[in-house]
This record gives sequence, C-alpha cells and structure tokens, in this order.
Amino acid sequence: MSLQVTDATDDRLTVQVKGTAGAAHTVPPSEMPAAATVALFRDITTTRQATQLPSGALWVAVSYRLLPGATAVTNQFARVVINASSDADANGRLATDGAFIPVCQGDDLLFSASSSDPIERIDVIASAAVGAEKTLLTIVAGVQS
Repeated sequence: MSLQVTDATDDRLTVQVKGTAGAAHTVPPSEMPAAATVALFRDITTTRQATQLPSGALWVAVSYRLLPGATAVTNQFARVVINASSDADANGRLATDGAFIPVCQGDDLLFSASSSDPIERIDVIASAAVGAEKTLLTIVAGVQS
C-alpha cells in the first residue's frame, strides 16, 4: 500500500505513507522523491561560497574530504549555514560559534526538510586559512521537482 498526500495550494508532495503487513509508515523527507543535484567546492577558503537551490531541497548530504596525498591543516573544519536569508545573515552566522554547523574532514552529514520549508541556500567557509591543503566539499541535494 502507498498513499501520497499533496498540498493543493502549490501541488507539492507533503507526506508519503507506505504500508507493510497492514501497518502504515511515514516516509521521512530524505526518502521522498526528488531529483539529485551536486555542488562541488574545491579547496574551500575563508571566503564565503554559496549554492542556491531555488526549487528547494527535501534533503542535503554534505561531505568534506582531504584529497589523497594532501597534508591536513591543523584544526581545519568547514562551517556550513543552511537557509541564510541574505549574504549579511550568512556572514554573521558563519562568524558566530553555535550559529553554523561544523563539518570536520571525513564527516558526512544528512539534512532533511519538509516540502513547506525546503532547503534553498547553503553557505560554506573554511574555519582557518588554508595553505597547500587540497580538499573537496561535496553537497548532494534532493531537489523538489
């Protein structure tokens, strides 16, 4: 059994329910149908970079890696902000402990959102100045169709 509930005001899928053995299960946003899109940030620096998702994403996977053969910078991590309202908001949140999400090298994080309040913007910076370090921050987003 599968049931989908759609919001009549914007025709977006709001809830999907699946059933097994007579029991219904709510499907989390990270399992909702969506088109995958990818953004790559190579060798991030202390200069803010952003990716926009105008259709809105139901889920986002963030991965931060030190590339093979590279030497890590001490105390290096990425700072990530979801859905900043402006560049000024992003800059303020990226500069304030507790307002950004830290992503250490080797981390993989999964974020999900409802179709009524999707992820539309992601801003990133490195926490410390980078020398010869070679990194890759990957964002894979499940965008609403």
